[in-house]
Amino acid sequence: MDLGRKTFKVQGVAKLLGISVDSVRRDADEAGLQIERQGGSGPKTRIFTVENVFDLAAHRARKSGMTPKTKRILTVYAPKGGVGKTTISSNIACILALMGLRVLVIDLDFQANLTISFGYDPELTPDEAASAGLPQSTCVEYHLGHLLPQWQQNGAVQPLSKVIKKPFGDNGPHLIPSEVTLDRLEALFTVDAIMGKKPELAIARWLDEGFSGRNPNLDLSQYDVVMFDAPPAKNQTTRGALLASDFAVAPVSMERYSTKSVSYLADVIGEMKNTYSKFPQLSVLGNFFDAKRVRVAAQVIALTSKYPEAWMDNQISTSEEFKKVLDEDDGLPLALARPTSTPSDELRAATRELVERMGVLSSAAQKDGLRAA
Repeated sequence: MDLGRKTFKVQGVAKLLGISVDSVRRDADEAGLQIERQGGSGPKTRIFTVENVFDLAAHRARKSGMTPKTKRILTVYAPKGGVGKTTISSNIACILALMGLRVLVIDLDFQANLTISFGYDPELTPDEAASAGLPQSTCVEYHLGHLLPQWQQNGAVQPLSKVIKKPFGDNGPHLIPSEVTLDRLEALFTVDAIMGKKPELAIARWLDEGFSGRNPNLDLSQYDVVMFDAPPAKNQTTRGALLASDFAVAPVSMERYSTKSVSYLADVIGEMKNTYSKFPQLSVLGNFFDAKRVRVAAQVIALTSKYPEAWMDNQISTSEEFKKVLDEDDGLPLALARPTSTPSDELRAATRELVERMGVLSSAAQKDGLRAA
C-alpha cells in the first residue's frame, strides 16, 4: 500500500523519533536502510519515506533491547459520534509504532472510517481498481468477521495473514480493516445470544487463541498492543471488544456536554465488573479542547470531579490542522503528516500518558521509547 508519498528530510525524522539529526543518520546507516537521495545539482539530501521512518523506529527498539513487559488490549470508544474518535485511534496507533511497539489496530465500524483514514477504499471492487489503475491492495476483501468462527457455517476462517493490511510496511501499525458487510457480524452475535452462546465473549476467546500461539493461522503473539476502534453503536461487538480489553479510552468532545456519555460508558464497565469480574480501566481524553471557553471549563470540573482517576492530564486542542490534513492527498494521520504542529505534540503527550497508564514498558524501556512521544 502506497501511503508513503509524503517524504521527510532528516530533521523531520528526528522530530518524529525524538532523537538528534546525527542519530538519524547514524542509525539509518547502521540499519542498512535504502534511503533515497534528493536529485539535482545541490547537496544529495536524504529523503525518507514513511515506511523508512517506521523501519528506523523498529531498528532503534531492537538496538536498545526494548522488550515490553506486558501485552495490552485497548479499545477506543465513545457512545456518541463526532468526537474525533477515529482520528484519535489512527494517531495513537502510529505514535505507538514510532515508539518501537508492535501495534495491531482493528476497525470494528462497518462504516470503515479508520480503514479509509489509512488509505484504503472499502467500496472499491478489484475490477474497479484495475480500471482506475489502482493497486489491488487498495481494496478491502476481509474484516474481523472473516477471522471468527461465527462467520462461516462450517467453522472455516481466513488466516490472519490474508486479512491484515500494512499501510506503512512491516514495522508500522498493522490493520484489520472493515467494510460494509461487517454489519452482518452483529446479526450473527444476536443469534448466538438467543442460543445462549455468550457472544460478548467471542472477541476475548479469539484474542486468547491468537496470543497463545497454538494456531499458526492466527498468531497475535508478535503484537505488543492490540487496539479496537469501536463504533458508537451500543451493540454486542462493541461490548465484546470492551470486555476483552485491559483499557478503554473515551474521547469526549469539549465543544459539547459530554458527562452523560461518559456516565453511560462507566455504567457499562460497571456491569461488566459485576457480571464477569473483568473490565477495562477507563481513561477519558478531552478533544476539541479550549480552556478559554466557559463551557469547556465547566465540563472539565464536572468530569474531573466525577471521574478523577479516569480524566487524562493531556488534552487535544481545537485546531484547523486536522481539517487541513484531511484535505490533503497524502491522507496521513496528523502525527505523521505534520509532526512539528502543536496538535501533534499534544497527541504524542497523550499517547505517552496512555503508555504509562497501561504499563506496557519497564521504567528503563519507557524512557527510551517515550523519546519518540
